[in-house]
Amino acid sequence: MMNGIDVSSYQGLINWDEVKKSGPQFAILRAGYGNTAKQKDKWFDRNVQGMTAAGIPAGAYWFSYAATPEEARQEARACQEVLRPYWGKLEFPIYYDFEYSSDQYVKAQTGKELSKQERTQIIAAFLEEMERAGYCGGLYTNRDYIQNKILLDSLAQYELWVADYSRQPDPRAGLWQTGDAGVVAGISVRVDTDKSLKDYPEILRAEGKNGLQPKADWTSDTTTTVSLRKCGMYTAKITGRDIGLVAGTPGVVCLERCRREGDATFWHVIGIGEPGAETGIYPSEGGDRIFVARIIR
Repeated sequence: MMNGIDVSSYQGLINWDEVKKSGPQFAILRAGYGNTAKQKDKWFDRNVQGMTAAGIPAGAYWFSYAATPEEARQEARACQEVLRPYWGKLEFPIYYDFEYSSDQYVKAQTGKELSKQERTQIIAAFLEEMERAGYCGGLYTNRDYIQNKILLDSLAQYELWVADYSRQPDPRAGLWQTGDAGVVAGISVRVDTDKSLKDYPEILRAEGKNGLQPKADWTSDTTTTVSLRKCGMYTAKITGRDIGLVAGTPGVVCLERCRREGDATFWHVIGIGEPGAETGIYPSEGGDRIFVARIIR
């Protein structure tokens, strides 16, 4: 079980290095709300970049104001636009935040009280659109809403994040919001606390969701060919001396140095070329090819 937090612009400027030292092992970030990317959370980009630099796995959520399935699909497309720069970097699901505040907005705008079936159809439309784009989709809501406002069994194929401060969550939940008054170094106000009941980074990598790829450790075996999807990312472990990497053919992969750990150097290898393109990866100082990277569909 991993301990984490979820944050939005309400938490203001966050020092993610301090957060990392204080214990949270993941964070779910508000990406935005509504049906346009202009409604992106004002701290989202900074939060994703800060978490990535600090080595904290991230997920995201999008708050719903949708009154129909088509509006939900528009919200999903807006969410995808906001998330696009971080394809291959989010290791937790993308959740649709649908709760009583969503109902209140719809009723204020349309005068209509949604039925259980209508709410469920709206949620399903958003999550279907996210899954179609390659993301792992999930629903965020609270225990009372599950019991009284939606048909959860109809959404069983999606992940579930439940706010429940008084007891264990629904057994179908993979993420559990346990409170709203956490104190975490690096954050100046109270913060929601969470527990992950699943190992989402491993699950999403195994399933290829969110653009993630299984981790692979590669040594100096020059016969190795590694396949990765366009926009997919692998972590390469190069043992021995600390060397730089370069691609023999431009435009096929992007190489990002991660860290030095013991006698190994870790690199992110991100596919940017078209399917079928391949390149050799070499030491930047010259020498024999280390491995070949090939882009697949």
